[in-house]
Amino acid sequence: MTQVYMGIDLGTGGCRVGLFDDRGRPLAFHNTPVTAIHPHPSWVEQDVDEWWRALVASTRAALARSGIDPAQIAGIGFDATSATLVALDGAGKPLRNAIMWADVRASEQAGRASEIDHWARLYNGEGKDPASAEWFVFKAMWLKENEPDVWARSAWILDAPDWMGLRLTGRPAVNLCSASLKMYHNNDHGGFPVDFYERLGVGDLMDKMPSQVNAMGEPLGTLSPEAAEELGLVAGTPVAQGGIDAEAGMIGMNVLAPGRMALITGSSNCLLAQSAIPLYGAGMFGAHTAALVRGQYTIEASQASTGSVIRWFLENSAKDLVEAAKTGGPSPYEVLNEASKDIPPGSDGVLVLEYFQGNRSPYTDAKARGTITGLTLSHRREHIYHAIQEATCYGLELNLRTMRAAGYEPRAITACGGALSSPEWLKMHADVTGLEITVTEIQDAPTLGSAMMGALAAGRFADLQEAADAMVHYSAVIKPDPARHEEYRYWVDEYAALFPAIRDIQHRTAERAEKSHKAGAEEQRDEAKARISGTVDGDTTGLADFTTMLGDGGL
Repeated sequence: MTQVYMGIDLGTGGCRVGLFDDRGRPLAFHNTPVTAIHPHPSWVEQDVDEWWRALVASTRAALARSGIDPAQIAGIGFDATSATLVALDGAGKPLRNAIMWADVRASEQAGRASEIDHWARLYNGEGKDPASAEWFVFKAMWLKENEPDVWARSAWILDAPDWMGLRLTGRPAVNLCSASLKMYHNNDHGGFPVDFYERLGVGDLMDKMPSQVNAMGEPLGTLSPEAAEELGLVAGTPVAQGGIDAEAGMIGMNVLAPGRMALITGSSNCLLAQSAIPLYGAGMFGAHTAALVRGQYTIEASQASTGSVIRWFLENSAKDLVEAAKTGGPSPYEVLNEASKDIPPGSDGVLVLEYFQGNRSPYTDAKARGTITGLTLSHRREHIYHAIQEATCYGLELNLRTMRAAGYEPRAITACGGALSSPEWLKMHADVTGLEITVTEIQDAPTLGSAMMGALAAGRFADLQEAADAMVHYSAVIKPDPARHEEYRYWVDEYAALFPAIRDIQHRTAERAEKSHKAGAEEQRDEAKARISGTVDGDTTGLADFTTMLGDGGL
């Protein structure tokens, strides 16, 4: 009986399940969308129970599509977004929505950490950069300070991959990847910085996290009978320790050794590389110890908003194209790519900052905001579309410059993800950076990487490198155009100069908008309280109307 390996990728936009053989050949794939909730500016949440429903739907659909007997699945691996906080009670039930990785509500908490001199801060540009509001510990601080009841009732405070592992196997564990990249765990300094947590006021976080710490691909446990029944799988199937989706993508692109660089495109873009020695530098994250491979270091410089900005543009400025595609018309991407194909580098003077959800690197600035400048009455929507595409490439090149300054010289990039679906956009990445970009056969590298971890748990391979050599294959190499690269140098320089020039304005306006939003929310709460007592403008409708309003979604 042929053995099959299952990869689970819980991303921002949905839960994907892929089935692969031991040569990396895809046998079936299914994605179930998951809704993002934006309760306040710069807040992003998701329903944890919806994650599980999406996983069940994707698993059963992939099995049905493939015709594979569940008994053929020899191993399961998984990944999920990281710095995504999940609070569970003693029965494993979520106490609130997950606070997502892109959520930067904890900027004040991160600011306090930036004032502390501690080895933990090496990961933030050798201690020179601000602490990132995205990281797990600061979200935990926010939860404890703003929702103390939820904190008190929480038996577990977990990152999303560790929630997945617990839900699949019933065995609690912290994945070393999340611990190192998002929780300040550092093997070179003894592990978790417990005294750092205590100085931040969340020393008790360690009481709410599992004591077991596993590296990606190491055995976690086996599929529990309860999970197996819901998923339509076989109880007892080996489950590997999962980790962060981006690092699963590195596995799925065979970027496991120093010398290669991974670009994982999607809602956000992650630029990742392995180093044999610790490298630190302002404007980048790392070098994280043992995050992917024990004995190595992972460095990262990433963009918080890339594909998500393109989606924002389509939803708000190209609804006609989106609706037409639903009724059999061409993809809105195809239409806009064709319309913008002759626009020169620099989009006829339109320059965009893609910081719609703040900036992760090189600035680590939660108050950074998206910007479109250079517009004239002669510009059309395809100019803005083209300029957004260019901005994601400019941000990549700015991060490459940051890595070079820290001593890492990138030679080539291996890429996967959403940008690969647009040949024009992918070529733009090569032209802007001046680097060759290798494309893998399986674009969904995180799902493949997770399946490879499942194969490791099943005993098919001795280690992740052996699995990658067998299951990862390449399909194309995109070469840069030297002339266009030279032209893009000017625009990258202008892009790099733009945010420092307007940073103070963006901070002031972001703070003003947040204050206005809070004031409006407080006014709505006061009005709701008054309506309960029947005192709004003499209205005596009272509790009955208030109950109706709740039922209608009025609050």
